[in-house]
Parts: sequence; structure tokens; C-alpha cells
Amino acid sequence: MSKPLRKRLPRAVRQRFRPVKHLIYRPLYRLYPITASLNRPVFVIGCGRSGTTILATTLSQHPYLVYLQEPRHIWAYEPRTDIWSRTKEVDETRLSLAAGDVTPEAAARIRRAFGVEVERHGGQRLLEKLPINNFRVPFVDAIFPDAVFIHILRNGIEVARSIARLADAGRWYGGNKWSLLAAYARQRGDGDLLALCTDNFTRGLLEWRVSVSAALEGLAPLDPDRVLDARYENLLADPVGLCRRVEDFLALRPSQELETYAATQIARRSPPAGTDGLTPAARQIAGDLLAQLGYPAA
Repeated sequence: MSKPLRKRLPRAVRQRFRPVKHLIYRPLYRLYPITASLNRPVFVIGCGRSGTTILATTLSQHPYLVYLQEPRHIWAYEPRTDIWSRTKEVDETRLSLAAGDVTPEAAARIRRAFGVEVERHGGQRLLEKLPINNFRVPFVDAIFPDAVFIHILRNGIEVARSIARLADAGRWYGGNKWSLLAAYARQRGDGDLLALCTDNFTRGLLEWRVSVSAALEGLAPLDPDRVLDARYENLLADPVGLCRRVEDFLALRPSQELETYAATQIARRSPPAGTDGLTPAARQIAGDLLAQLGYPAA
């Protein structure tokens, strides 16, 4: 099925057929011969709607990298990662996973599956993007001890507005996602903010708050040479410059294909966020973190 046709299918239909991926790919991952090792895989993380897709898509233009966009079927070798399936109970899934949640069997299968994808696409290095990994940095690190992380941040007000547009259309809080986000907020001491989440914008602000906080906490113990912090605003202002910075961080040779794509395809498509009209509830949910990260919060 071509990608455009697949995207025209209703979201509920696509979710129903997602498990078929397991049936198709798992025999391949088990039997495919691997000759190359999976060295220093690259994981792009960031709260959803923060620019993870455009950044990873741009980096995927580099000929050395094999890009896998949200390969949930691979992570599902650990069944608790699947927070999207409506058939699963909340207590069967986990938003946040730690190093202690890694089992040798699941880790070996996940590593092999990613290795097969790099091998069969003829690349030299894995580039993966899945925003939910914001909550799972220690888990990913335990499976890939030499992994490097690119963490992209965006103004939480813009993120929440983008989330709200999708959520209002029924395209964001599917499966157990909101229930698990609410439980996670309570667990980290932000449960009092849940009463302020009366619409999809304020829910999006809380999601941004806990997602960014989880990523910052998960990345903090790692060696600095394994983490690159990027800003969505800098990506828009100087896409080629940011991509060159990423190439240096990853020790990749400069790619003209990547630079051309960055120069021609990246542009702001929505106005920058302002603080006018923010309710006291919205300021209470995210104001302190916005200020901490240098975004207007007053």
C-alpha cells in the first residue's frame, strides 16, 4: 500500500491494522542475516509537536543514516511500551520505563530488529525518532549503552496549541495515553495540576511539562558527548547551521543533500507563541518550566 493511500485511511482503521506489522516483520527480524554491528545509534527525542519529525526527516537526508520514524512495532518486543492499543488495559502498559525494566530477551530482539533495518537499507547508522522515548531515556540507554540522543525543545505554548488542534480532531489522546499521562503527573507530584486541565490546550501544556521534565531528568546522568540539545526556534532560524552542528556532534561528513533539504524545506508555518490571553490555569501548569527554559512566561 502506498504511503499516500495509507494516510487517507481513517486513523481507527490504521490503528486496527497496526498489529499486522508484527506478523510481517518479526520473521524477517529473526531470520535476516546481519553482518554489520549497530554502533552509536541516534535517537531523536522531544515532546510530540516539538519538531522531532522535521528534524529527523531532514537528518535522514544524510546517506550514512537509516531513518526509522516511530517504529512502535520494534519497541513492542517489550509489550509494556504499547500505550496506543485500545485492546490493552492501562495496567498492562507503561508510559515511563527505566533501566530495570529491560529484560535480556526483549533487549536482544530490539537490538537485532534495528540492526536488520540498518542492514537491509544499506546504511551505516541508525536514526530513530519516537517522542514517547522522552519518558524512557534510561530504558533506551540500558539497551543501547553507546546511543546518542538529540533532544529538541519547543516553546510549550506552541506545542500545546498544536496538540489541541489534533486532539480536538480526535487524533492525539488515543488508547491509554491520557490516563497514563495523568498517572505519571500524579507520580511526580504534579497531580494538583490535573484539575486545571479542562480542555485540550491545558492538557497539551501538562503533557509538554511532564514530557520535557522526564527527558531532562533522563539525559542529565549521561556523558555530555552523548547528548545534543536543540531548539525548534533555532532550527527555523538557521536550519543549515543547526544541521551542521548535528553533523559535527555525530562525527558525520558534511552532506550536501542534507543541507539542500534543510535550506529549502524548513520554514515556520505558524506564528510564534505569545503569552497574551493565557489563563491563570495555563500559567500555573507551565509557567515555571517556560521561564526555566528561557521562554516568555509572564
